[in-house]
Amino acid sequence: MTGSDSRLVLQTGSPRLYVSAFSSLLRTFQAAVRDVGSTTETGKRLLAAQPPPVLEVRVEPAGAGMTLSFSFTGPDLAVLDELNAAAFGGFMSELAAALKITPQRTLWGTPVRPLVRSAPENERLRLFLDDFVRLGDVTVSAGGRKITVSGGRAEAVED
Repeated sequence: MTGSDSRLVLQTGSPRLYVSAFSSLLRTFQAAVRDVGSTTETGKRLLAAQPPPVLEVRVEPAGAGMTLSFSFTGPDLAVLDELNAAAFGGFMSELAAALKITPQRTLWGTPVRPLVRSAPENERLRLFLDDFVRLGDVTVSAGGRKITVSGGRAEAVED
């Protein structure tokens, strides 16, 4: 993965988002992706660099919605492909695994069965998934993996 290929891409079905939902999504995303990235030797080494890498986002219109492309950059603003691959690849894998154990919701928004609390390192992923689903029709993809939400149902897809 290089350049734009190493980015994590979030696509929305609408050009409008509620600020509170979007703000929460960005906070939980950044925390989750840094946590997951720091579990690999590559990620741990690169995230500990001084000055630390910055997670940036590019926002572009896309049909009826918008595309947000995330990547880690260094102090020279160069895209850190190695860190992106480690952090985003792990994030997508763990997010797909968390999705499999997350119960579907009823018509009233409550889980069909109580949530099973996952390990503390996956708590941020669960929070991200909650925020992600609230955005409506949306897709997140990176490294050949894709997770889509449509009609309140989330699905993991391999590219």
